[in-house]
Amino acid sequence: MLGLRERAIGHARTAAGAWVLAALVALSGAGCAAIDVPVEPEQIRETPAAARTATPTAAPTESPTVAAAEQATPTPEATPYDGELALMRIPSLGVEAAIEAIGKIPGANKLDVPQPRNVGWYHIYDKPGFGTSSLFSAHKDWHPNIRGPFYALTDLETGDLVIVVMDDGREYVYEVFFQRRYVTGEMPMADLISPHEAENEELLRPADEEWVTLITCGGDFIPTEDDGSGYYVHRDVVIARLVETKPGDAVQAADGSE
Repeated sequence: MLGLRERAIGHARTAAGAWVLAALVALSGAGCAAIDVPVEPEQIRETPAAARTATPTAAPTESPTVAAAEQATPTPEATPYDGELALMRIPSLGVEAAIEAIGKIPGANKLDVPQPRNVGWYHIYDKPGFGTSSLFSAHKDWHPNIRGPFYALTDLETGDLVIVVMDDGREYVYEVFFQRRYVTGEMPMADLISPHEAENEELLRPADEEWVTLITCGGDFIPTEDDGSGYYVHRDVVIARLVETKPGDAVQAADGSE
């Protein structure tokens, strides 16, 4: 019997398999180019053997929001779980999408992009559950009529939840506290990739917090083709902090599953 990750990715890849696109070109009905990273190419591992495709995307709240809600910091697991990432759920947006591991584009100092219906996790950085920061991207939409997982990312509000589900059923529950839109080329990638070393104080992650950062495209759209496809000129960012870890057996018991 297929597990969570296999079922979700199998469905997504069946639907998206035909849309393989070089991320450097990245022209979709609502596409955006691969993300430049502030390090040398040899410092980043390449995408695993899984299929590579498309681009990340989404649209943010018009005004940035930063919340400093005080709450108890979850106790980290004694031994972090080193399994596979299966799903991302965003309850307030009705999102449940397969997670695929991606890295950099071979031969380029750019982050790769996931398939149209998937959320991409950058395996070249840290994994959820390890007490640090994890980086994700997904599409806003895909020409001509696919809504990506992060289509309504900028509808997220402070306190909304982002849940990463692992292959054993455990859930890492994160709470949104930061939303921001950046002009492409002005996004502080060094701070977003390594927030524990961020120069920008509002992006500086406290040592006792674990974060997930979600990136997509949004804002102004520039059509470049007769069919209406083109690219977005902004990037939207949402950051959430870990507030709860649910063991796989507890999740299954709550769902009434075996």
